[in-house]
Amino acid sequence: PLHLRPPSFRATVSDLKIWHQWANNQASAFSDLDKGPDPDLLRREINWLIQDALETPDLILSSNRDGDAASLRTSLADLYELWRQRIEERRPFQYLVGCERWRDLVLCVEEGVLIPRPETEMIVDLVADAVNGNEDLKEGFWADLGTGSGALAIGLILNSGCFRVIATDISAVAISVASFNVER
Repeated sequence: PLHLRPPSFRATVSDLKIWHQWANNQASAFSDLDKGPDPDLLRREINWLIQDALETPDLILSSNRDGDAASLRTSLADLYELWRQRIEERRPFQYLVGCERWRDLVLCVEEGVLIPRPETEMIVDLVADAVNGNEDLKEGFWADLGTGSGALAIGLILNSGCFRVIATDISAVAISVASFNVER
């Protein structure tokens, strides 16, 4: 995930503000052109991308010292490319940054792994309610078939009191991503 990379790149505050303005313009134009995603959502994604990419995001865009350098986890050229992919290719934001914020977790995701949805949170809540109503359910094995990112398996363990969850998937990418998420 982008937010876990070391800050190995530098850019001036001025250049970051230019990128920020460009990205906002792209977001507005995209929505106007073909009724794409809501511009407010795209603007939030721009801010999330900045949060993940910059070592100290809050200080940068509010800074009046445009010549100051900022530490980034990806290059400025990559930021342009990532946002171009989001707008022109409609690549999901979560794949751009390599993660999804789900419940109180930040889960790694990548192409080949479905992005955890809010509906998955509802499944965890339903299981938690069922387990709270029947203690015997805690003792059995629970299975997350087609685990993807591992969100459901992790959610069951953390939120329902189920201690024996088997997560499986046919995809090697999914197994790798789920294993990474479990270890974190």
